[in-house]
Formats: sequence, structure tokens, C-alpha cells
Amino acid sequence: MKIITRCPKCGAQVQPTDTICISCGADLVQAEIAKKKDLQEESLAARRAAEVAGGGVAGLATAGQAKPGETSEETRLRFFDQQEAERLVHERLGCYVTAALVGLPSIALLAFGILQVHKIGIAEIRTLSLVDLRAWSAFSDSRILATAATALGIAGILSFIGLIQRAIKAGQAIRDVKAGTKPTIVALSAATYWGLLLTALVCPPLGLILGIVLKFSSDEDIKSTAGTMVMISLVVIGALIVNAIPGIMETFRASAPAQQPSPAVQ
Repeated sequence: MKIITRCPKCGAQVQPTDTICISCGADLVQAEIAKKKDLQEESLAARRAAEVAGGGVAGLATAGQAKPGETSEETRLRFFDQQEAERLVHERLGCYVTAALVGLPSIALLAFGILQVHKIGIAEIRTLSLVDLRAWSAFSDSRILATAATALGIAGILSFIGLIQRAIKAGQAIRDVKAGTKPTIVALSAATYWGLLLTALVCPPLGLILGIVLKFSSDEDIKSTAGTMVMISLVVIGALIVNAIPGIMETFRASAPAQQPSPAVQ
């Protein structure tokens, strides 16, 4: 259900399926997003703390009409919060499921990485350089695998913590709406943010795929983070390709057949 029924620029009537205003060309999608943010941040302090008893009042509330003493703006805010609460019910379940899918493999990956680092030794890990990434053997280098596994494990656990935090906040927001108080704002947590960026840095192909998928999210914070993930992934992939060029050229030179000297003419 869309909040905007008139163009915020020219005031023309718009339909729920419109993405731009036919009259002035204004972007209705961005206007809808901006309006929702404004509604989320507006204070709901003017709401009544208790409902007035009585059949007529109860009937109006059940029908979705304004409560006694409630202004039109407060009614609109209340309806918006109810819609957001319904959405958060499904999102909270998705957060818990995703957290379970991310958390267990991340713990296993981190444990594997730490064991490998302990086995190889920190001193040996420190000998890594960009030159080691040029050869095809880099994909089987135990130092690189141990470092990548540890970093990916940390990134996954950060994302797991962020998902749990988001699910808890979503539950609090749902309870706030039921209680008629200002709902808790459910935003992208710092743990999830840094976990996603670390994933893009350590494993660019995975970061690129996740970034493209998350770009379709309706949450502006997630979409912004997804754009950063795509940028980091492309930069790292580009840097790795440039770094690998000398190694590839050296491989071609080594595999090229040696030229035989031409016989001297008598």
C-alpha cells in the first residue's frame, strides 16, 4: 500500500502503480521512500495512551478509522506503523533463518582458519606478499587459504551477530506498535555492515554476487552497503588481475619453445 496519492512536486493525483508523475516527471519511487523515512522518524507522542471504552469507539477502531482525539496525521502514522509491523514479522523470521545458515558455517570456517594459522605459524603467514598471488599455485597455498578462511569466518560471525540484532529490534518494533508507542527503528547494524564489506574484500566473487543481490533490497541502508560491496569487489578483482599479469607473461615465456639458431651460410 502506497502512502503517496498525490505528486509532492505538482500535486497531481497519482496511481499506486505509477513510478513517475505524468504531469511533471517527478520520481515517485524516491518520494515514497523519503516519505516513509520521514514517517518513521516522526514523533508519535501525541497518541492517546489508552483507548476509550464503548461500542461505537471500538467499532471505529476495528474499522481502521481515527481514534477519538487523534489527528489525521497521527492516524496515518499509526496505519503506517501497522504496515511496517506486518512486514517486520516476516523479516524477523528471515533474519533468524539466515543467521542460522550463516552462523554455523562461519564458526566452522573460523575454527579451520585458526587451526591452520596455528599449524603454519604467524611468522610464516607474515611472509605473504603480492608476488605469491601471481602464480596459479596461490589457490593451493596453505598460507593464503588459512588467512582467507579466518577472515571469512570473522566476516560471517559479524554478519550473524548483526542479523540477530536486527531480528531482536524487529521484535521490539512489533511490540511497540501493538502497545501504541513509537516503534524502534530497525536499521542495518554496524556488525552486518563490516561483515559484508570484509566478505567483499576477502572473497571478491562472493562479495560481488551478494552485492548485486542486496541491491534489490527495499532498505536504503542495505542498498547503499550493497553498492559499496560491488565497488570493493570490482576494485580487488581488478587489482588481482593487474598483479597476475607479470606471472601469466612469465608462464607463457617459459612454455614457449626455444628458437634454434639458423645454420651459418657457407
